[in-house]
Amino acid sequence: MRAPVRKAYVIRFFQLVTAKQLAEAERELQRIKEKIERTEWNHGYYRALQGMLLTRRNNNDQYSFFTSLDHNDKQTINNARKDFQERSESRLYADYDRGYFSAWAEYMRVLIKMQRTAMPISVTKPTPAQIITHAQPPTSDANSPAQTSLANWQEKQTRVENAEPTL
Repeated sequence: MRAPVRKAYVIRFFQLVTAKQLAEAERELQRIKEKIERTEWNHGYYRALQGMLLTRRNNNDQYSFFTSLDHNDKQTINNARKDFQERSESRLYADYDRGYFSAWAEYMRVLIKMQRTAMPISVTKPTPAQIITHAQPPTSDANSPAQTSLANWQEKQTRVENAEPTL
């Protein structure tokens, strides 16, 4: 009937979305898409994951469940998990819908587990030095204004690597 994708990929995706590490979450979602079997249930599950990512990225929808969810309110999360779980098991819904609700139930379960294990719900933003250290050089397209800044980027990278750490 359905062959769900490995839970490790999905749990990692949930953790990344919760921490607002959206670029990495998008890469994880792509891995999930490549490995998922093509069924209606999986299609609904994948669409729920995709919707979570898009909603988190466009964090301005006041009517969205995801943006209005208090990630630290255990009771609300547990009630939502139960509701999504009941819907995912109900035969009143099509396979696509049950897959969709299953993804949300799983996300609520992961949020609860993250609270129990004291995993951080959010992460701190990187410092400018961390961003520069992990930045990629501009593309080498000759028509791009970034080409002229390649030397500037390399110079900054060298300064960051040689800089004294401050406490």
